[in-house]
Amino acid sequence: MSENYLFDNNWMKIAHAEDSWAKVVLDDIDNNGYLYLSCLSKWFRKLPGSNKQKNHLKAGLRNSDNCAHLGAVNELSWWVYLTSRGLSLDRIPEGKTPTPDFVLNGDKGNIIFEVTTLNPSKDISCRDLQYSQVNSLKRIVRNAVEDKVKQFIYGSEKNMPVVLVLFNYDEWSGLGTQFSHKLKDAMVDFDLPKELSAIIYLERSVDKGMSRYKKESALVYRNPIAPFCLEMDIIESLLSSGDNWLPCEKA
Repeated sequence: MSENYLFDNNWMKIAHAEDSWAKVVLDDIDNNGYLYLSCLSKWFRKLPGSNKQKNHLKAGLRNSDNCAHLGAVNELSWWVYLTSRGLSLDRIPEGKTPTPDFVLNGDKGNIIFEVTTLNPSKDISCRDLQYSQVNSLKRIVRNAVEDKVKQFIYGSEKNMPVVLVLFNYDEWSGLGTQFSHKLKDAMVDFDLPKELSAIIYLERSVDKGMSRYKKESALVYRNPIAPFCLEMDIIESLLSSGDNWLPCEKA
């Protein structure tokens, strides 16, 4: 099976817009672009589930739209990040109502994860967003949270802590770290639904075709009113190391 079976010749022949991630990758297909596509194909092949169960994620990965593609990559990268560090993370089958993405099965308890990607630049009210404006920041996060309420309720009904993993779409804009710092300050008086136990904020970038998280901007915020608390310190320990960049796939 080809290392890039997910992105075959038919996919490569499709016309990709100049501002698409796909155009950037294909322009470097003999070097880092090939490594990037091979890595995603390998991750996707390792992900448990039938073709039908993985179709939605596959479509997102192959999508030339930056937002759709990055959202799918972020979801897949979180699964890889945890499983490559020895944790058991299962996909939650889709149901008649919206379901979260993953459940972590641990010795000290289970955790449900819902992964989403922030895109401040597509928020009409935030086109001229200044990251120092706390109200604008809260609006962005509130929109992300409100879109996932049914997923939070799913976990709460199973008596498990639910964690929303937020990736920042605009990490390459140079404002990512500022966003992280302001988010930490804003969360102090942010009203989260009680079904949501915690928020993890992450920034992912790609270096030489390989995805990585930025440790400096990683943030874990626990919801003080959640009945099912994220009590384990396993997340913080996984997001810390001697280096500032955390490879998504640990060798």
